Amino acid sequence: MNIILLLGAVLTNSRNSAIHLLPFLIMSYSATGNSTSPLIVLDQYEGSGIRLVCKSENVRSPELLQLSWMDGKGQELSATPTTLGKSSIENSVLLEWGSGSAVSCRITSKSSNTPIGSTSLVIADIFFPSTSLCMVGFFVIAILIINVIIFTYLKLNHDRRKIAFSENEKLALEEEKAKLQWELAKVKEETGKEFKKVQEKFAKAEHELEFRRALSCAVDVTLDPKCTHAKLIIKEKNKVKYNHSLLEQLKDPKGPLIAVANEGYSGGEMYWEVEVGHKCEWELGVITITARKRLEEEKLEKPLEEGYIGIRWFQGKFHCTGGNSLTDGQNEECEVVGVFLDVNGKVLSFYNVQKMCPIRLIPYRFSEEMYPFFNPGSDDKFLKVRPISIPKCLISL
Repeated sequence: MNIILLLGAVLTNSRNSAIHLLPFLIMSYSATGNSTSPLIVLDQYEGSGIRLVCKSENVRSPELLQLSWMDGKGQELSATPTTLGKSSIENSVLLEWGSGSAVSCRITSKSSNTPIGSTSLVIADIFFPSTSLCMVGFFVIAILIINVIIFTYLKLNHDRRKIAFSENEKLALEEEKAKLQWELAKVKEETGKEFKKVQEKFAKAEHELEFRRALSCAVDVTLDPKCTHAKLIIKEKNKVKYNHSLLEQLKDPKGPLIAVANEGYSGGEMYWEVEVGHKCEWELGVITITARKRLEEEKLEKPLEEGYIGIRWFQGKFHCTGGNSLTDGQNEECEVVGVFLDVNGKVLSFYNVQKMCPIRLIPYRFSEEMYPFFNPGSDDKFLKVRPISIPKCLISL
């Protein structure tokens, strides 16, 4: 029995497998036979198996011989058709992984079926084509890394678009907010203007109502020549002005240049109106009966120091005299002044008749009978107490 080893070219994609196969075959290969014993050649890898070729050369009458393959259990394997040469015979078998590691090829006579020679080979499973675990791990890791990269790229792209969308939404919201704030400010401004107009209308209506209520208390007022300064001229019992005659100019005026009314009021509410026109200076108010008597006794030649209250128009402004104003009213010039005396409430009020609004409200503490007084100033224009006709609709006020 001869031991023969023949290694053919092995085509494989795994260089490591070929390197490990050589020492294994040398160690595990064994055969029996004579000079006509077949040789087993490792031809190539096919799929998951190994193609083995069995050949016998230098034989006589190869047409009388046949080759067959047997596994380790003695079962015949399916082989390719036998190829005959002039002095050789061969065929091949595909040994699959898991079909058994031992295989033998024998040559027999066709006529007697007598074995002439055989060769056996043992191949370990590790030498069958397979994928390296390291390569599997590498490919798995590579696939995972690729998937992670793709996922990360998609996630970043999605996040980028989401951030861009959020920024656009934020910008749109900020623009909408700014627009709403502008509209709100505009509405507030318009509302404020409208509210101010309503307030002004309400205040005007309230002032007008107060004025009309005062007007409903109108009384007739006449001037008393006996209680009038010598420098003043009274006309028609309700007009007074400064006397600019040459004879009178030679005398220096002394005492208050006023004319006191005949009527005095100790209770209730009274209203009268005075035409002041465009006089540059005038004064209106009331004095107590005590002050009136003192003026009469002194023939109005001494200054009036107490017992009176009023307002004075001088240098384009209103000035309170003899008391303090409750309100800082207007300083607009008016042609007709309404005077309202509330004896019970102890308040003297002055109104702009044309606009029906208050000029000044002056409280006082006197408890005596009060008399209206009038100072026409030093120009040559009359100051007139005008009569008032009360409308029927105001009588009930």
